[in-house]
Amino acid sequence: MAGLAAARKLPPSSYQIFEKSRGPGGRLASKRIEQKRADIGAQFFTVRDPRFQAVVELAHSAGAVQSWEPRLGTFRSSIPVDSPDTQQRYVGAPYMNALGRFLSQSITIKSETRIVTIRRNGSYFVLTTTTGTEYSAEQVLVTTPIDQMADLLDRFEIAPIVTQFTMEPTWTTVVSSEYQLMTSRQEPIDACFGGDHDVFDFISVERSKPGRDSDLIVVQASPEWSKAHLERNPNWIAQKLATELTNTFGIQVRPVLSHRWRYARPTDPKMTAQKGIYQVDAGLWIAGDYLAGGRVEGAYLSGFEAAERLT
Repeated sequence: MAGLAAARKLPPSSYQIFEKSRGPGGRLASKRIEQKRADIGAQFFTVRDPRFQAVVELAHSAGAVQSWEPRLGTFRSSIPVDSPDTQQRYVGAPYMNALGRFLSQSITIKSETRIVTIRRNGSYFVLTTTTGTEYSAEQVLVTTPIDQMADLLDRFEIAPIVTQFTMEPTWTTVVSSEYQLMTSRQEPIDACFGGDHDVFDFISVERSKPGRDSDLIVVQASPEWSKAHLERNPNWIAQKLATELTNTFGIQVRPVLSHRWRYARPTDPKMTAQKGIYQVDAGLWIAGDYLAGGRVEGAYLSGFEAAERLT
C-alpha cells in the first residue's frame, strides 16, 4: 500500500517498483481455496483522513471497494458476546486484493523480483536482486516490513528505528463450516474481535462480505499465541485453531489451510514516526504501516507523504 500510494503521486517515468510477490497489495491478500477465495490478510479497513477517503471513493466507484456492515461480537472472559458499533468499514470487492489491483492500474511493477541489498555508490544507490542483477537510483524508498528493511539497509544507520519499531506475527487459518457464529446469548454475528481471548484476535465470516457466497470462516490468532507457535507446521496450526473454534462456539468446522504472517502488525500501534516516514540517509527513505499505526490507511498515507519528499 505504501509503495502504491507513493507511485501514484510520482511521475510514471521517474520510478521503478520492485515487488517480490506475483501481485501488488501485500497483506491485502486473498487466496483461492477449493474453487472459492478468502481474505487471509487484512479483513477490512477504515477511513479517517480525507486524502485516503478520496482514493477509497474512486475505488468504490470502480467497484473495487464495498462497505461492510457485519454484526459484531467480542470476547469477554473468553465468552463471545454481542458488540455492535457505528464504525464504517470497507472491504475489497470481490476480495481484499482488489484494492491493490485498483491502485496499481496505471503503475508499472517489476514483480517476482526481490532486492536483497542496497548500498550507496557515490551519489547513487545500487540495488541488487537475488539473481545478482544490479539497478541504480538517485533516490530509494523502502516499504518492506521493518525486519526485512533492516536486512536491506544493514549498511546504514537504522538502529534508532529498529529498536523503537517492531512487528508481531499472526497465524491465519481458514475453515469451512455451514454453521452460523452465535454469541453466548444465541445472537448471530458475522465477525468477532479477540477481546480477552487467549487464542483469537479476529474472526470473520466470508459470506457476510458483499458479493461473497461461501462457507469459509477466517480465524486470525493473537500475536501472543502466534509467537508461541511461530514455527509449527501449518497443518498443526489449522487443526488447533479449528478445534478452538469448535470448542468456543459449539460448531463443526473443517480446517482448510493456515498462513503465517511473520510481520503482521506493529507491536505498539501508538508508536508512530512523524508523517509515518523516516529519512535514513540523503535520498533514502523508509515508509510503511509500522511507522504509521499499522492500519491500511496508515500505510497509504505513509507512502503518500514519502512521495512528497521524493519529488
